[in-house]
Amino acid sequence: MSDQSDSETGGPAEWWNGVYESEIAPPWDIGKPQPALVNAVGSDRLSGRVLDVGCGTGIHALWAATEGHTAVGIDFSKKGIEQARKNAEERGLNATFRVANALDFPNDIGTFDTVLDSGLFHAFQSEEREDYACELASIVSMGGRVFLVGFAAGAPEDGGPNPLTPDDVSTAFAIEWNVLETREVTFETRETSFPGLLAIVERV
Repeated sequence: MSDQSDSETGGPAEWWNGVYESEIAPPWDIGKPQPALVNAVGSDRLSGRVLDVGCGTGIHALWAATEGHTAVGIDFSKKGIEQARKNAEERGLNATFRVANALDFPNDIGTFDTVLDSGLFHAFQSEEREDYACELASIVSMGGRVFLVGFAAGAPEDGGPNPLTPDDVSTAFAIEWNVLETREVTFETRETSFPGLLAIVERV
């Protein structure tokens, strides 16, 4: 793990910076947490220190903060993080946001009991997903859980997402994790909704 992010070195983060600088909100930024993710977590399973990974404008970290949890959001887009910090300030919420790469977490990020992933896992190529699960294992406490939601079969593949199957989840999280559940859900966007897949995995 390192302290250097793609936003500091150029690369794909520049495209995401452009997205968050636009006057038009990106389609996945629906102004509230993904309902499927909220329903899966419930009030009793959002526990301890919470990480919103690939947080964008910080929607899920801010939701965790409103529930009284210590919340951290990371994204490799500097502009996304700037917007997340602004949103936290405007709402008077205490959440920490920092630029970081989910495939190479900073050494000082600490450990977490809950991870929320809305639309990040489905953006990785298949060979990156195991790396992601390995990185998460290094920062999630034993018994901690990752709740992730992304596009499933039947959702559009243009623009970056790679629709998920239950096998994609079980393959990526085969080591140091126990897949507790995968199920079909709805993934909402600003204009419409698409078939989605929800997964809950536990650190063992």
